[in-house]
Amino acid sequence: MKKKSKKKTTAGKLLSKSKQRKGRQVHYLFVTVIALLLLIDLPFFMFAGNVRDSIPDYPVKGKVIDEKGEPLPGVTILLDSTRIGTVTGIDGAFSFRLPKAKGTLVFSFIGYENAKKNFVSGQTLIVTLKEKISKLDEVTVIAYGTQNKREVIGAMSTVKANEIKDIPSPSLANLLQGRVAGMNVTNMTGAPGGGGISVTIRGFNSLSIENTRRGSEPLWVVDGVPLLSFTSPVTGSNTLADIDPSSVESVQVLKDAASASIYGSRAANGVILITTKKGYLNQSAKFSVNVSQTYSFNAKLPELTGGKAERKLRLAALDNFAQAYYDYETNTYKYVDNYYESYNEGLHYNYLWNQGYGAAVPIYQDSLNPFYNNSTNLFKYYFRTGKVTDANIQLSKGYATFSYNIGLGYYTEKGVLKNTGFNRVNLMGNFNLRPFDRLETNFRIYIARTGRDRSSYDMLVSGFTSAMELEQIPSQLLNYSTVLPGPNTRTFQETIERYNEVKEKNEAYRLRGSFDLSYEIVKGLTIKSSVAADVSLQYQNLFMPANLDEYSETYSSGQHQRTQMLLNENLITYKRGFNDKHNIDLLAGLSYQMDQKDDIGGWGKAAPSDLIQYVPWAGNAYDTENKRQLKDYMTSMERSTLMGIFGRVNYNYLQKYLFSFTFRRDGSSKFGKNVRWGNFPSLALGWTISDEKFMDWSRGTLDYCKFRASWGKSGRQFDQPYIALGLLEANNPFLGYPTVTPDFGLGLINQGLTWEKTDQYDLGLDMDLFNHRLAITLDYYYRYTNKLLYLVVLQGNYSGYIQQWQNAYCISNQGVELNIKWNVLHRENLNWNLEFNIARNWNRLEKSQDKRDFTNYSSPDNLNIIGKPLNGIYAYQTAGYYQDDKDVPHNFIAGKDTPLGTGTQFYRTGDRIIVDNNGDGQIDFKDRVFCGSPLPIASGGVITTLNYKGFDVNILFNYVLGRHILNKGIGASVGTSLGMSAEEIAKPVFTDIKNISFWQKKGDNTDYPVNRLEAGLNNFGTAIAANVQNASYMKLKTLTIGYTLPESVKKFMRFGIRVFVTGENLFTITNYKGADPESVDTVTGIDGLGNYPLSTRLAFGLTLNL
Repeated sequence: MKKKSKKKTTAGKLLSKSKQRKGRQVHYLFVTVIALLLLIDLPFFMFAGNVRDSIPDYPVKGKVIDEKGEPLPGVTILLDSTRIGTVTGIDGAFSFRLPKAKGTLVFSFIGYENAKKNFVSGQTLIVTLKEKISKLDEVTVIAYGTQNKREVIGAMSTVKANEIKDIPSPSLANLLQGRVAGMNVTNMTGAPGGGGISVTIRGFNSLSIENTRRGSEPLWVVDGVPLLSFTSPVTGSNTLADIDPSSVESVQVLKDAASASIYGSRAANGVILITTKKGYLNQSAKFSVNVSQTYSFNAKLPELTGGKAERKLRLAALDNFAQAYYDYETNTYKYVDNYYESYNEGLHYNYLWNQGYGAAVPIYQDSLNPFYNNSTNLFKYYFRTGKVTDANIQLSKGYATFSYNIGLGYYTEKGVLKNTGFNRVNLMGNFNLRPFDRLETNFRIYIARTGRDRSSYDMLVSGFTSAMELEQIPSQLLNYSTVLPGPNTRTFQETIERYNEVKEKNEAYRLRGSFDLSYEIVKGLTIKSSVAADVSLQYQNLFMPANLDEYSETYSSGQHQRTQMLLNENLITYKRGFNDKHNIDLLAGLSYQMDQKDDIGGWGKAAPSDLIQYVPWAGNAYDTENKRQLKDYMTSMERSTLMGIFGRVNYNYLQKYLFSFTFRRDGSSKFGKNVRWGNFPSLALGWTISDEKFMDWSRGTLDYCKFRASWGKSGRQFDQPYIALGLLEANNPFLGYPTVTPDFGLGLINQGLTWEKTDQYDLGLDMDLFNHRLAITLDYYYRYTNKLLYLVVLQGNYSGYIQQWQNAYCISNQGVELNIKWNVLHRENLNWNLEFNIARNWNRLEKSQDKRDFTNYSSPDNLNIIGKPLNGIYAYQTAGYYQDDKDVPHNFIAGKDTPLGTGTQFYRTGDRIIVDNNGDGQIDFKDRVFCGSPLPIASGGVITTLNYKGFDVNILFNYVLGRHILNKGIGASVGTSLGMSAEEIAKPVFTDIKNISFWQKKGDNTDYPVNRLEAGLNNFGTAIAANVQNASYMKLKTLTIGYTLPESVKKFMRFGIRVFVTGENLFTITNYKGADPESVDTVTGIDGLGNYPLSTRLAFGLTLNL
C-alpha cells in the first residue's frame, strides 16, 4: 500500500507540473496574442497605399530575457518615436523589418522597466529587462523572518549595500553615520580598529556604569545570530571591526518596541539586523573584485604655539604674579605692590624677582642656553600620512537545489599616529541547499584574523595592563614644551624611547558559524531548528626593555581572553493568505543561549636580558629588599545562560488594516531566584488610509499613506554574571593559610537585582507622493527606562560593605524623527535623489532611589540632575571679569574683612569672576552648576546621489546640534602654573596666541583674564563655564565619484569595470574652538585633547564584475 501511495503521489506531481507548464504556455500565448492584436492594424495604416519606397527593407532580430537569463514572451517592441513594432515569441525571440538600417528600439513589458536599445540591421540584439518592483512590495528583513514592506508597522530603517560601497572602513558602524533618522553614530576616536564608536538609537539610555557596556549600544544581529560586540580589555579592538563591511547585503535598524521587543532582554537600546550576501537558486555565476588604496592625512590636531611665543607668554605670567598679606590697619588683605613690600613680607611681587633672591627658570630665561631658540612641534614627528589597502573578492552561483556565496577580504591600515595600525583577513561562506521541495538548510561560516598596533604606552611597567576604549595619544605630546630640543638630540630621543622601544603584539581570531534546517510540513506551516556559535579569541603580548624601568628591569606580560556564545533556537511558523483578503503570519519559538568568558594572564619582571621577551620560570618572584612583587599569574572564568520563549501574531486585512502582537519571556542566570524571569510584550496597529474609498480625491498626488501606532516592553540585563548573588574574593593568607573573604567594596548580595525595563510608545506616518517620487516618514516616540543598574553607596557602617549594586534610577527619552526621500529628477540617462533626515531628542533623568542628584563614577566633572539630561557638565559659573577691586565680594571671616579667594590669593581687577553660588565666601566644588549636556539635542544627515549615464556622485553630510563640550585642554594650556620644579612650568600652549586676547584695562571683553600665574583662583581652570561650548557641527562625511564603463565595453572585455574616488571627513563647519567636536567622549563631553584624532581620507578604487 505504501508503494502504491508513493506512485500516486509521484504521478500527481508530474500531472501538477504538466498543468503548470501548460498554464504558463497559455499565459504567454495569451499575452502574445493580445500584443499582436494591438499592433496588427499598425502596419496596414503605416504602409497603406501604392508607394513601394515605404516597404521596410532592413531586417532586425534579437531576443529579450530577464535578469536571470530566462526568455520573456510578449514583450512589445517599437521603433522609437513611431508605432512600427512587433512582440517577442514564446522563446523571447523577435524578428521584423524596418524602414531604417539603424536607430533605437523601445522595449516594454508589464512588470518590467522600459528599455531603449540601439540597433544596426543585420546584428542580433540581446536585451535584458529589469523587473519593476514597487518599493512597497519589497521584502524587508525583520526579526526572525521577512515581511512585505506594505505590512510593516514597526519603526524600521534600511541601509542597503550599494549605499555604503566604495568607502573603505574597518567598522560597519562608521558607514551608517548620518543615514538613519534617530540613530546617532559618533567616532570618538580615529584609532584604527579600536573602540570609541558610539551608536545610539533614540537617545542615551545608560548610566555607563559597567566597562563592558559603556554607552547605549544596541544589539547587533548577523544573519539571525546575536553578535558579540564589545571593546576588548586585552587588545583594545572593537569586535565589530572583525566583520568585513563588503560582506554585508543590507542593514535593518529596529527602533521601536514593536519591531525589536521579540528580542526581549537585549532590545532596550534597539536592534541592528545585518544580512550578509548570499547566492540564489538558478542564479548565473557572479564574480567581483574590489581593490582600493586610501591615504589618511590632515589629522585634526590642536593648534600649537611654538618657541618664542610660548616663552613670552610664560614669562609674562611669572612677572605678573603677586601674593596678598593681611593689613592690620585696614583689617583686610592687600596685594604686595612693590619690591620693598615683597622683601619685608616674604611674599611675591614678581615671581622671577623672588623677594630679592631671584628665581631660576633657565629653560625660558637664559638666551645662551641651548633650548632658547627651539620651536619643536612634537606632533610633526609623531604623526604621518596613513595608508589603507582594502581588497575583497565575492563569488556566488546558484543551481536548481544549491546556491552559495563565498567572500575573501583583506584590510590593512597604518594609522596617522606612528606605531598604530590595524589589519584584517577574513573568509566568509553562505551555503543554501534545497534537496527537496519542502526541505531547506543553510550553513554560514565567518572566520577572521585581526591584528592591531596601538599607542597607549603610558601604563606602569608592572602588574596587568588593560586596554582603553578611547585610545589616547602619547602623553608626552601634551606635556613636551616647544622650547625643548627636537629630533636628532639626546633629550628628544630619551623622551620618545618609551614610545618606540615598547614591543606589543595584539591579535584576535573570530569564528562565527551557524546551521539551520527547516521543513514545510504543509503549505505555510514550517518548523526550523538552528545552532550557532560565536567565538572571539584575544591575545596580547607586551615587552618593555630594562632602560625604561626605574629598577632597570625588563617587563613582559601575556594575556589571553576567550569569549564564546552558543545558541540554539527552534521555531515554528505559519504564513497563509485567505480569499486574497486575510493574511496571517504566526511565529512561536524557544531559545537557549550560553555565554562564557575565560581569562588567562601572567606578567614578570627582571629577565636576565632584553633578548628574553617572555616571562621565564627561573628567577625570583619577589624582591625582598624593596618589597616588590616580580611575577604574577591569574585565571578567571565566567558563565551565564539565557533562555527565552517567544511568539508573534501578525494579521492584516487587504494589507489595509494591520495588527501585530509579540511576546517574549526571558530567564537569566544572572538574577536572583525570584526575579529571574521577565516578560516583554508588544502591540502594534497600522492603517493604510490611502486605500480607503474616501481618499479617492487624493489619487494622482498621494500614492500611499499609512498610520502606525505601537507600544511595547523590552529589557536589558547587566554583563557581570554574579553581582546579584554576592561576591567573594581570594585574600591574603592568615597564619600561612589561604583565605576567602567577602568583596566589601562591590560584593554585597542583592537577590532583588533584576532587569532594566523599558516601556516605549511610537506613533508613525509613512507617505508616498507624486508617483512614489517623494517619500516621507514621520515618527514620535516616548521611552521610559526603569530600574537602571548603578553602584549605590550604602549609609552607615553596620554591614561592613561600602557599596551595593542596585536598580536605582529611571531615564526617559522622547523625540521626533523625520525622513524625506525625494527623486528630484528621473530621465533616461539622468537620475537625482535627495534624502534628508533629522531626529530631535529630549533626554531626562526622571528619578533616583534616594531622590538626589549624583556625580558620575568615571568623571567628577559630570553631574546627573533629576529633571535634566544625563551626564551634565558640572562647572564653576563665570560672569566675565572684575573691572574694579570694589566689585570683588567680601566676607568677614574670623573678624577679618576677607575678599573672595583662598590662602594668599584673592580676586582683584582683571581676574575671572567665579560666582560664589552658595555665598559661603569661598570658591569650592559646592559652587559648581549644570552647564549643559554632552548629549546632542538633534542629529541627522543629508544624502544626495546623482547618476548620469555611467557616472555617479554620492554625497553625505552628517550633522549634530546642541551638544555641549567642556574644552578642558586648551584653557588649561594657556594658563601658567608652578610644578614641583622650575622645568615643570614649561608646557605647550594648544592655541594660536596671536588669535586670543588677555584682559589689560577696564572695559575689556577678552578671551582670557589677565595673564598671571595660576595659583588657585581658577582663572585658567578647566572646569569653568567659560570653557563649556555649544559644539554644533556639520561635516562632509563622504563624497564618492565613480564611473562604470558601458555595457558595450563589458561585452568586448567580458567583464565590467568601475573606478571610483572617495573622500571622507573632508571638512567640518562648527563653532567649536577645539580640534574636532566629534572626537570627544559622548559620555562625559570632556575634551582633554588626548583622544586619537580623526583624519581626512582619500581613497582610489577599482571594481571588476564578471
